[in-house]
Amino acid sequence: MRGPAVLLLCLLLPLTSCDNDFGELNTDPQAATTLDAKFLLNYSINRAGSSRYESWRGNLIYTSQWAQQISGSWAPDNYNTTNEDWLSAYWNEAYGTYMRNIQNIIDTEEGTNVEAMAMIFKVLIMQRVTDMYGDIPYSEAFQGGNFPQPSYDTQEAIYGSFVSELRQAISQLSAGNGPDVGNFDPFYSGDIDSWKRFGNSMLLRVGLRMSEVNPSLAQQVVGEAISGGLLTETAVLQFDGSMPGGVVSSGIGSVFNDFGVGGGGFAFSDEMITRLQAANDPREAVMALQYNSDGSVNTSVGPGEYIGKVNGADITSIYDFAMPNHSVMVAYDSPIIFYSVAEAEFSRAEAIMRGWASGSAQDAYEAGVRAACKQLALYPRATEITDADIDALLAEDAVAWNDTDGMELINTQKWIALLFDGFEAYSNYRRTGFPDISPGLTSGESPNAVPRRMRYPISEDLTNKANYDAAVSRLSGGDVITAAVWWDAN
Repeated sequence: MRGPAVLLLCLLLPLTSCDNDFGELNTDPQAATTLDAKFLLNYSINRAGSSRYESWRGNLIYTSQWAQQISGSWAPDNYNTTNEDWLSAYWNEAYGTYMRNIQNIIDTEEGTNVEAMAMIFKVLIMQRVTDMYGDIPYSEAFQGGNFPQPSYDTQEAIYGSFVSELRQAISQLSAGNGPDVGNFDPFYSGDIDSWKRFGNSMLLRVGLRMSEVNPSLAQQVVGEAISGGLLTETAVLQFDGSMPGGVVSSGIGSVFNDFGVGGGGFAFSDEMITRLQAANDPREAVMALQYNSDGSVNTSVGPGEYIGKVNGADITSIYDFAMPNHSVMVAYDSPIIFYSVAEAEFSRAEAIMRGWASGSAQDAYEAGVRAACKQLALYPRATEITDADIDALLAEDAVAWNDTDGMELINTQKWIALLFDGFEAYSNYRRTGFPDISPGLTSGESPNAVPRRMRYPISEDLTNKANYDAAVSRLSGGDVITAAVWWDAN
């Protein structure tokens, strides 16, 4: 990561002014025309990492629990989706906050580097939305009053748009092309090569998602992405944590700390803990702790002895289970990782396994494991995982490479590395079927099966009914969490 960790617009203006300006911006698109694009880029990226609201509801309550990385006492852990506020949280923020600002950059900075950066980030956010819900408004969305009731594009068409938009953005990035965003870019301080690599890595993510439904296009897109050059630096948002619950604090950290050590209501899933323990994985000692109800660490248990909570199981006390280490993994100053080098390497390994790229799948896989262990150094106060630790991990039977189990090894280790990016972990699990997790113990809306999607917000049925009904008619069984999205053919 280059330059200062993050330069926030809200640090440059009084906090009340910042809140008022962006409240107005999000209700009146024309208000944004007087704001510099680099301010909007900074705000949008920061908001996507610092906001507690959708970090809690979209990421942790839904996708991370359905990926069975974590488990808690929240209804979606039992595959129930009756709380409409939780269900619509990420949808509302994506359309109402992120994209309103990002689209303003795209509309006003045509042909420049900052537009290209905005387009890459747009794909990242909207891929999350379509992967969570399926068909969504896209081509007619973000247009203000031009389409007050936008039609729903098919997910297949949206993925075609993602490919075109990423290709445009990557080709557009060049030195001196428009104003320099500098330190207003919290990922790479405006470094063009890093953004090109970010764009190619997003193209790789998009391409692999189509692997089971359009393998010929997927192969073309994946090969193009890898030949263009993948991430060598993780796209990460760092925080100083000086204002708990605010713009310089992790949204995930706020979930876990604003209400006391058990207030977030989340423990590690047994699926995560048992896999770490089966491999004598050194990350368990960094990632997990067991706590007492007074917030102190329960020193009677340690790595290798922790218990994870079974998804969907009733609990007497959250303190019976291993939780994320609050002072390291989910502190106010813990980072938010949007795209890691580890993910890029695991995806490259899968592409090689499929015959879509040259090289050694084993080398790429082992590079992914190393990067996944080393990325914990991004977390303040994390104990270093040494090269010797990683060598030992790679020699463990549960992790050691073999060609027969290559796909499972790659995508299981990717799932571990994607902890706290439930959006991507949940999508990659549905696409590949790995890791081989057991459905939660639940009789909810998806009995004996991990849900396949989220239901649409109820507001769509009320305010955009004709287009909502058309999208629902394309789902097997209607607007239910058991209906698979387009690319989910597993």
